[in-house]
Amino acid sequence: MKIYKAWYDSRNFSFEAFGLDEKTAKATLIKGLRKHGKEYKCESNWWYKDDVCVLEHELNTPYRDRDTI
Repeated sequence: MKIYKAWYDSRNFSFEAFGLDEKTAKATLIKGLRKHGKEYKCESNWWYKDDVCVLEHELNTPYRDRDTI
């Protein structure tokens, strides 16, 4: 079974979200970034959509430096 991890690193925080497909993982992360922005009263453009990364992971598979062993 595959899952997807989306992440975004800002100057002060690291954000992660997971989903069963790439679109869900990314949408969940973006929802979290928007929520964070409201909590911290950030400007609406405080993060960059192009800097959101998504990586596919296979369950029960070992990884080293984001690649399978």
